[in-house]
Amino acid sequence: MSPKPHPSKPPVRSVLAWPAWLRVLVVLPAVMLLWLAVVWANMSVNPW
Repeated sequence: MSPKPHPSKPPVRSVLAWPAWLRVLVVLPAVMLLWLAVVWANMSVNPW
């Protein structure tokens, strides 16, 4: 009797394989937060 083969893991899809619109939706919030942090850091008056 031969042992049953182990089920292989499904391949992990790369982010680069995602459609462009989905990559934009994922990256856009991070870019906006970084942009706001730069604007906040360059303000001459502290916002609090």
